[in-house]
Amino acid sequence: MMSMKNKMIDTNGALPLANLLGMFLGGFGVVVFFISQSLTVLIPLLFAPTVCGILCAVLYRAQSNATKDQPDTALNPVRLDVM
Repeated sequence: MMSMKNKMIDTNGALPLANLLGMFLGGFGVVVFFISQSLTVLIPLLFAPTVCGILCAVLYRAQSNATKDQPDTALNPVRLDVM
């Protein structure tokens, strides 16, 4: 007489969808955490070059506007400074 045996399924070795989703969200959270931590370190370092760049651009524009306003005059090779 043949008896039907229960089919053994290995459910412990499989990763269900919830576990995969949890692993993905956990990894994403760690990446977001490290990016935010590195930005908190790098953003203050960008302050000085930004200010310097803005001031250099303002100075360049002010200089180019000042030279356009002056009439074309002949250069004098002799310069005398009176104190």
